[in-house]
Amino acid sequence: MQTDETLLQIVYVSKPTGSMTIGDVRKLLIEAKVKNHFRGVTGILLFDGEFFVQVLEGPKDTVMALHEKIERDPRHTQFTSLTERSILQRDFGEWSMGLAHIDSEELKSLPGLIDIRSARKILSRSGAAESLVAMVKSRYGASAEDPKVV
Repeated sequence: MQTDETLLQIVYVSKPTGSMTIGDVRKLLIEAKVKNHFRGVTGILLFDGEFFVQVLEGPKDTVMALHEKIERDPRHTQFTSLTERSILQRDFGEWSMGLAHIDSEELKSLPGLIDIRSARKILSRSGAAESLVAMVKSRYGASAEDPKVV
């Protein structure tokens, strides 16, 4: 799913406004997978039962528009963009959107996410965003056709 367009990768964290079961999240994921396939957007969604962490990547204008749409979505609160960077190739190129359920302690162990409020500052430091994405990629097998969906 590589193109000659400028690729953008955005990582954000948010909290659902209401309680969501893993079934609710899977339903949301199915809708996103279909739309993202046609948009040329790839990524992964992590959910610990309280917070979402999502990596979106694809054509710059498309990812920016999707990011803005998600930020305005009334189903999210405490929306915080953690990183935004141009990339040469996708980290999750085989997934129109992967889903992984992650426990709260594991989520907090991801680089920069010990304190959600300070995560943006930590991740803006050189290399921290790449470390976050690399850890997510290694934990959830981004080389596979689909992530471990639980």
